[in-house]
Amino acid sequence: MVLRLAGRRTELSLLAPVVLLVPLGVVVTHIAQTGLFETGPLAVAIAFAGLVLGAHFVLAWAGHLGDEMLLPAVAGLGAVGIVMLNRLPQDLAGNPAFDLGMVGTQLVWFGVGLAAMVLVAVGVRDDGFLRHYKYSWGLLGAALLVLTFLFGTEINDARLWIVIGPFSVQPSEAIKVMLVIFLAGYLAENRLVLAGASLRIGPLQLPPLPYLAPMLVVFAAVMLVVVVSRDLGTALLFFGVFLTMLFVSTGRRSYVLFGAILFVAGSAVAYLLFPHVAARIDTWLDPWADPNGAGYQTVQAIYAFARGGVFGEGLGQGLPVVNGNLPIPAVETDMIFAAIGEELGMLGAVAVLGLVAVVMTRGFRIAALAGDDFSTMLATGLVAGLVLQSLIIVGGNLKVVPLTGITLPFISYGGSSLLASFVVVGLLLSISHRSIPRPAAGDEDDR
Repeated sequence: MVLRLAGRRTELSLLAPVVLLVPLGVVVTHIAQTGLFETGPLAVAIAFAGLVLGAHFVLAWAGHLGDEMLLPAVAGLGAVGIVMLNRLPQDLAGNPAFDLGMVGTQLVWFGVGLAAMVLVAVGVRDDGFLRHYKYSWGLLGAALLVLTFLFGTEINDARLWIVIGPFSVQPSEAIKVMLVIFLAGYLAENRLVLAGASLRIGPLQLPPLPYLAPMLVVFAAVMLVVVVSRDLGTALLFFGVFLTMLFVSTGRRSYVLFGAILFVAGSAVAYLLFPHVAARIDTWLDPWADPNGAGYQTVQAIYAFARGGVFGEGLGQGLPVVNGNLPIPAVETDMIFAAIGEELGMLGAVAVLGLVAVVMTRGFRIAALAGDDFSTMLATGLVAGLVLQSLIIVGGNLKVVPLTGITLPFISYGGSSLLASFVVVGLLLSISHRSIPRPAAGDEDDR
């Protein structure tokens, strides 16, 4: 056991500054908000450190050989989220059935997510139940999509939630993973046929119609998300992941161009036919047309970035209260990046994007080193989903793309997002572990 715990030293050394910075952030925030030189709610920081280090030691004890930079990167993102959520008023969110407050509830889900990550990373030694049941995973995702349409609850004009007792579940987070599993299996199985296009439409070369049909079904499902759930962000995320996986599988730019043309055309039709889509895009193009109504959230986010400047207002010193309310609606979920930009400045915002870049590079490295086509496509789709989701919500906060209802992975408040994101990391660690070359039996005897 001692020898096993000696492993994953790189991971432990990278986790050390993360678990030390959380207590520092909690103390600095408490001093800034109260003016008293006290430690403040250090229990939050201690709980966070215990959860992250516990996950590390379980992986080390299990002899896991997977990537050692993924956990520190996502723990760094989670640390930023915990510090920012601890700084906000605790009655903004949280589950009233447990009376833990917002950051307490987030810590509970953080622990559940880490446990799921470790379970998947250590337990999934063979991806056969994913690979061989790809259509079952796809059908399960479609069923969840239908359930959301039929029984979902609208929050902020988007039908993304299913309420079960005291819990609110966001099925789109699970659907994202199931879609990737289905596409990974389909693309791995048909990669050679898809790469050898035989159908020509003008300057575009496309796969034969029998193999093009499933991709058109995916496109139709994405547009259905736009129309029924009223959420552009989830649709853009699904389709972005699909095009990324298709390009990596085939290497054909024409497929990506054809998909992009379809998406733009479909979005234009949705803009003309459905008022809620038109309203969302109009607000994005000119939020100042209604700065106290539909454009209020976007305008306030822009002001927050302007107040933060390069170095930020400082933890606990930004987000001025207006008439007893924080200036940015949904700051704990959709707009947490704007809060980071105000209090930590451009440097803090760039640091967050740097951690996302680490997740991206390590994830694509895992995909490149994977031992088979399915694992490569699965890793590609999983990391593309995390990165695109981050970029979409960051772009929405910065008014680069229309504002959406998706969350910033590992940072925004929300149990569904945390759990799904950690499952993704667990799958990436599992793929990475299986890709490590094992010494032959004779080599082990010689040593």
